[in-house]
Amino acid sequence: QFSPDGNRIVSGSHDKTIRLWDVFSGKQIQSLEGHSGYVYSVQFSRDGKIIVSGSYDKTIRLWDAKQIQSLEGHLDSVFSVQFSPDGNIILSGSGDKTIRLWDASSGKQIKSLEGHSDTVSSVQFSPDGHRI
Repeated sequence: QFSPDGNRIVSGSHDKTIRLWDVFSGKQIQSLEGHSGYVYSVQFSRDGKIIVSGSYDKTIRLWDAKQIQSLEGHLDSVFSVQFSPDGNIILSGSGDKTIRLWDASSGKQIKSLEGHSDTVSSVQFSPDGHRI
């Protein structure tokens, strides 16, 4: 995923790391470690200062130059994460068949949506942030 300014790319890997890359040089800028499982999903915040990641280890993590916070609550791997357009909410989809909404500042779970009969592999907010 590209940063909002288009200068960096963030990637998540089966090697359990998150890596930041310089778009123009192609060189790695930074490696972030902390997940104990594959990293399936990463996204920059709207201002490009924070990265959210979702992992096989069932956690969602927030990062700046280091890990800021770990959000726990899913009972299975987290396959998809996304910031709301205003950056206040994090949306997540998991192998536990739920979609969850989290307060991005406090890390507390706001809501859990159940109803899927299998893994939720992708989540997304509408452009205005009012629907998922």
